[in-house]
Parts: sequence; structure tokens; C-alpha cells
Amino acid sequence: MSKKAHVFSHKHFAGSVELIPSQRFCVEFIDGERLWGFPIQHLADFTLEDDPEHQSKRTLPPQRLTLTFRRSHVILRGWRLELLVGPLVSGRVARIYAEKHLGALVIDEAWVSEIQVQPLAGACATKIGVEIPIKTRP
Repeated sequence: MSKKAHVFSHKHFAGSVELIPSQRFCVEFIDGERLWGFPIQHLADFTLEDDPEHQSKRTLPPQRLTLTFRRSHVILRGWRLELLVGPLVSGRVARIYAEKHLGALVIDEAWVSEIQVQPLAGACATKIGVEIPIKTRP
């Protein structure tokens, strides 16, 4: 069987099925102590705003992105968080790391310095998502 290119596709394939990369089922949030995982389908809404704790302090992150999942809020603090919104809601983000100390900032890239997970009122704390403690070295 010869490989051929379809009129609407630049890729060559044999057969009648062309596979595409799978959508992410879960988004992971990782800080120095824990890893949390939440199904992306459970994302109900988000709010991107100026972080009230920033108050013109240059060393604190100026933005806060609050993600509301079924049973918890995930709060991200950092810089250029608006660049996360599109990829996150479209399911293209697999994991988000929090890095406290600013390294070399890449232009056009978000930087998350802090992640907080808070159960919603009335939600059972053991059912907010998958939480895995990360062992730290002494």
C-alpha cells in the first residue's frame, strides 16, 4: 500500500484513519511540596485579575488567576498569566509548575510563582482532586 497525501492534509498516511494528539484529561499543578491533579472537564470558570497583595511591590507577582473546579479553587500567582488562559481552557496544558524565584524570564511566557488549592465551601476536602505529597530532600 502506498502512502499518499490527502488534499486537506500535509501529512502522508496509509489507510483511512489519521490520528491527532490526544486531548489532556487532567491538568497537574506542582509546587515544591505537592502535586495536584484536576480533570480539565471540571473547570467551571476562571478569573484573571490584579493580585491585591501586590500593591506596587516589585518583588511580588502582580497577577492572580483563579480557576474554579467542581470542588475547589486553584489560585495561581505570577507574571503574564493571561498567556495561560487560552492553552489551559483548550486542554493543551499538561502541568503547571510554581517557581518562587524568578529565573531568566522568557518573553511571551507565563511565570507562576505560587499555587494554592482551596476546597470550595461544602466540598469534602478529600475529594478535591488528586493530591500527592512530594518528598523533599533534607
